[in-house]
Amino acid sequence: MTHTTTTHRDRRMLALMNEDRHRGLHATRARRRGLVAAHVALTAALLAALWALSGHDLPPYAAIPAALVALVAWCAVTGVLNLSTRGLLELRTRALDERQLTDRGRALTTAHRTSLALQAAALLGLHLAHEYGGARLTAPLLLGVLFALLVAHWLLPLWIAALTAPDEPADDA
Repeated sequence: MTHTTTTHRDRRMLALMNEDRHRGLHATRARRRGLVAAHVALTAALLAALWALSGHDLPPYAAIPAALVALVAWCAVTGVLNLSTRGLLELRTRALDERQLTDRGRALTTAHRTSLALQAAALLGLHLAHEYGGARLTAPLLLGVLFALLVAHWLLPLWIAALTAPDEPADDA
């Protein structure tokens, strides 16, 4: 049995995602591209900080503040990206209309295919580095690559949904 009535939480999240207060941050395709690029860079910075915290490059006293700053910025940009898609990936299915469900399905399908291509490229890259580059594939390296691929798999739907979202209509002034 499916539950099709919206709850108070659904209505509140729908209202929150459709607020126009911060529309200027994500109204155009160029701004959304910039937000996605910033989010990708912040994600990479967080992954690098986690790598450093695991004892590989930087001492912890240098990596912890960098990780915290990157995390706060990452959360803010994530929120704006969710607003730019009007909550396409955050809202429950029952709170979305047919067009939004189609857009969500398209974003998830494209993200899945992109994730598969990234995984294949990483596998090929690791193989070539090992066979022809003389790289030593250690467990920490493989775990780091696997973790980065999982993070990309998790975030790709948001990035793709933001990149493919239509521009907001201009204000009538």
